[in-house]
Parts: sequence; C-alpha cells; structure tokens
Amino acid sequence: MTDDTTLRLSRLIRDTEGFLLPLTEVVADVEVNRIELDVDLHAASSDGSDRVGTVVLIAEAVRNPNELEKAIAAHPRAAALVLGPGAHDHLGANAGDSRVRDGRAGDSAGSESFPVLLERSAHVTWSEVIVHLRQLKEGAVSTLALPDVDDLNSLAAVIADSTGASITIEDPASRVLAHSNLGDEIDEIRRETILSGAIPDWRIAELEESGFLDVVRRSTDVVERPAEGSSPARSVIALRSEGELIGTIWAAYPATVDPESMRDVLRDAARAALPVMLRTLRRSPFEKRIRREALGSILGGSPDLGPAATTLALPFSGHYATLAIAEVTAKKEPVLRFHLRAAFSDAVLAHDDEHGHLAVLVHMNEALSPTDICSHVTAALQRSLPPDEPLLFGVGASVERLDHVHRSWTEAVYVVDALLARRQSFGVRGANSQGSSKQSSHAAARSKDLVVGATAEDVTAELVGLEVADALLLADPRITEPARALARHDSEHQGQLLETVRVYFSTVGNSAEASRRLHVHTNSLRHRLNRIEEITGLSTADRAGRLWLELAVLVLDREQS
Repeated sequence: MTDDTTLRLSRLIRDTEGFLLPLTEVVADVEVNRIELDVDLHAASSDGSDRVGTVVLIAEAVRNPNELEKAIAAHPRAAALVLGPGAHDHLGANAGDSRVRDGRAGDSAGSESFPVLLERSAHVTWSEVIVHLRQLKEGAVSTLALPDVDDLNSLAAVIADSTGASITIEDPASRVLAHSNLGDEIDEIRRETILSGAIPDWRIAELEESGFLDVVRRSTDVVERPAEGSSPARSVIALRSEGELIGTIWAAYPATVDPESMRDVLRDAARAALPVMLRTLRRSPFEKRIRREALGSILGGSPDLGPAATTLALPFSGHYATLAIAEVTAKKEPVLRFHLRAAFSDAVLAHDDEHGHLAVLVHMNEALSPTDICSHVTAALQRSLPPDEPLLFGVGASVERLDHVHRSWTEAVYVVDALLARRQSFGVRGANSQGSSKQSSHAAARSKDLVVGATAEDVTAELVGLEVADALLLADPRITEPARALARHDSEHQGQLLETVRVYFSTVGNSAEASRRLHVHTNSLRHRLNRIEEITGLSTADRAGRLWLELAVLVLDREQS
C-alpha cells in the first residue's frame, strides 16, 4: 500500500525503462521536484541547494571523463544527470573509479553526494524524454489506498478484486490495453472485445449514435450505462493528462455489486492509473520505435547488444527463438500481438521493414524445439483468427544466447519465404495436378489451413533453393540476365514467356502438362520455347543452358520477392 504523493527517483528510473538507461545505482532515493534541461536552469547558488531533487538533462555531449566531471561540477547536489547516447562507452573504461562505480563522489572533504547518472537511449529525442518525465511527475500526485502497481493488467486485477466487476482498460481509440474478468460468465460484447483486442466496430457505432461515448469523452467523473438485456450494467471513467483524454476504465458488473462503492473505487483507480497509463501509451508512437529499433539491433546481430538488451529487459543468456510472420496487415497486427503475447508472455514484436515480416522474439523459461514452438503458436492462433484471414509463419532455431538470436532470425526469414514460395508454386501447379510430388501434395493439404507454420526441417528443399539464389546473386549479378531479358520482352509485348519458363520447369519439362496449365496448345508452347531460346540464347534442351535459365528465374523471383 502507498500514500506517497511524490515521485521518487527510483520510481522515475523504473518508469522510464527503455529510454533512460541507468549508469550508476540510486544511493539516496530523493524526491524529484524538477525536470529541466541544463540550458534552462538558472545560475546555481553557492551551495547548490537549489538543485536538490532536480533531474538535469545534459544536452551537451559528454565524451570523456573530464567532460563528465565538468557536468557534475556544474550541477552540484542534483538528483540525477541524464547524459546523451554513447556516454557508457567512456564510463566503461572508467569503471574502476569508485565515484562512478558506487554512485558517489566527493569534494576534498568527501561530503557531497554524487548525482545518479542516466543515459538517454539513442532511439528517442531530448524533447520526448523531457515531455514524458514531466508527465510521469504529474501522474505521481495521487494518494490512494491501492497497491503501487507496475502495469495496467495488475491495476485491472486490483480494481476487479476491489469492486467485484469485470474491468477493461482502453486507449482513446477503444483498443484494449488490459482486462481482468471475475466469474465464469462473460457477456458477448466483452468476449468479442477481449478476443479482438478492441471494442467491435458495430458497438462503437452504437455508442456513438446514442451519444454515450461523447459523454464519456467530456466527463470528469464516472458515467453509468444501465443493463440491457443480457448485457450487464457498465460504469466508465475517463483518464486525463493535462486535460487530454488518454484512456478509459470500463467496469461491467452484475446486480449484486453496489454501484456507489464501485464509483468510489473507479475514481481512485483513475488517479492510480494515470502514471501507469502514461508509461504504457508512450509506446505509441515512439516507444514502439524504441522497441522496434532495439529488436532490430538484436535480430541484425549488432556487436553492442547492451542498450538493446536493457531496453527490452532481456538477459544475455536464456532460451530464445524467433518467428517471422508473413503478410501482416496493419489491421491484423494488433490482434496478432494480443494473441502471441497470450501464447508467449515475454514475446517482443516489431515490424521488420527490410523483409516485410512481423518479427517475434520469444524468450522462454525452458528450451523448446522449433517444432514445439510452431505447434504452440499454431494452436493459439487457430482459435483466435477470423476464418477468412490465413497466415503463414516461419520458426527459427532455438538458441541459448542473445548474441546468437540473429542466426535464428535469418533461419526464420528463410523458412517463411520458403512457405511463400511453396504456396506460389502450388498455385501455379493447380489443385488437380496429376504430376505433384509427395511434398507438393503435403503443401496442398496444408495450404487449406488457416494458420500454417513451418520450421527449417519442414521446407528444406525450398529453403536450400532460396539460400542458393541469394548466394548466386552475391557471387555474380549476371546470373539473372536471361530472366530479365524475358521480363523486358513480356513488358514490351504483353507476353508470358517468363511465366511459361516457370511452368515448364515446374512440370519437369512435361510439355503436355505445361500446356494444360498454361491453357495453350502444345504447338503454342513449342513456339514459345523457341522464342525464349532466340531472346536468351539458351535452350531448354541443352543441359548447361537449361540450368542457367532455371537458376536465372529462381534468383530473379527471389530478388523481386
């Protein structure tokens, strides 16, 4: 329980995890009363007493120990100094200095306290830091008989236990940030809201039309909505920061709950939720960018994983694996995030712009094989995704160290790309193909599934083909020249020569089957093959020419994908 109405330094550091990285320990947990840029501070008094409780953002670069000493001397008795990115580099070399190591420094008498040193993450700006530090300070001024919770799910559980109601905490766009249910029965609206991660569109339209949402947005107190049929009564309170609506708390409750006592709890909970809500919402948009860039550093095999690991609270040693999810639309991504975190609570997700996939880093309590992870994720998503939205994903190898995660990610990307290639190949062959291999028949069966996941073992042939294509392109860009010549011809003459080559090779040179799939006569196919030979100078009847032409198409398709 807490009755503290102030923001303490230790809590400020905890609540800024991800964009302020501690370089020294908190020795004296002082009250924070000011957040200022160093250029904004007035001249210091002779004893530095005016800096007590001040967190100072040092805008000037601090590149070496001498500049650090100058910054400390310029801000005596400050609670903390926030340094720019890269400050940890020279501090690492200076780790033997007892003042840095122990978080203390002294004048000649050794009586002054050393300010706590923090480093701004490279992923945020000074403006973003100062805005959210001040918001956190504003959000700390509530006196409540509620536990000092760290996250919205914990807060939702506390409110539910205190009221006997089922609680949903939402952002201004009616997306679910946290929820807690009491009892086994959940009304249909709430069930749909929790499963989809947002209030259904039809329900929002209904609340907008009735004017209820408008009342909630303008209100400064609890707003009531009576029970309707099977839908229980609801109480709602808006969460505001400096007058701006930043979210809402919804309580759905049965007739056995006393509405008046619940309103009192919701009023207190709204004040308690403010700092937690501000910390949660800063993930949109720029904390998402922080986490995306931190995850990108890990997936890309950055040589310095310290800041990224700190940002994502990941240990260097542990059980890790990655997932690459293909073709995730902006509309589908929040729902996927919701259910993937249900499958793996420690999952870190970010969209990977380089490959176009949704990247998922899974941190597991115990080692699981890629096959086990694939089965677990498939089962979780099969139950929750709409039946008209198929999804493909690849699982990378399990690794035991954070600096090996990039290997897992490389494999996961190849696996999902192999799945996409298999799906495309199956689409070319057609469901009624008589010449399909056992592997192709397996792909056909799996293509009907809503959620299709795979490991490297499942798509070995396609995966090897993609790896060969990448290696060939790096070795000699001329490898694609025959395929590019066909593509140019098709573009200029509205032809289908490149597709003809793909189909012909997919049937292992079976002219009758290739003609059937292309819906042309065998004479027309023969004419096309002759035209392909004229344009490329390569014949499908010649072993070397056929190999180059097939590899050229493979590499070009890989490059364009």
